[in-house]
Amino acid sequence: MNCLQGLKLLCFIGLVFLVNGEERENPFTTVVRKTLISTARSCMTKVGATETDLEYLRKDPPYPEKAACIIKCLLEKIGVVKNNKYSKMGFMAAVTPLVFRNKKKLEHMKTVADNCEKEVNHEESTPCALGNEITACIFKYAPELHLKA
Repeated sequence: MNCLQGLKLLCFIGLVFLVNGEERENPFTTVVRKTLISTARSCMTKVGATETDLEYLRKDPPYPEKAACIIKCLLEKIGVVKNNKYSKMGFMAAVTPLVFRNKKKLEHMKTVADNCEKEVNHEESTPCALGNEITACIFKYAPELHLKA
């Protein structure tokens, strides 16, 4: 796997998957994809991650600490984590531009957001446990967002 493939994988929450689910790519989705890749790259640098750390993200959470830190960083940068807590509004803000044309997908994402707001445990056992908590919840209710290879 080259670095770009790993970074695309890291943009885990299916944001890339949702974009790829469109029949044709439009300029907005291209910008979203490039922004996510850039954001993921900055998170990798921030936590000192390697390509090996990205490989864990192909599996189900919980992830090892460094991989969980990459996820938490990415979630913070896209607004899904605010003040060290899961943000339902942040999750919806992140996914709505990608699913707003499909009412069924949008309603599904609202349900995912509501469920995770109720279920995410904010009692962290490690500094990046929230990354695992949120990812596990999202994949539980929206397994289609997991980019397993």
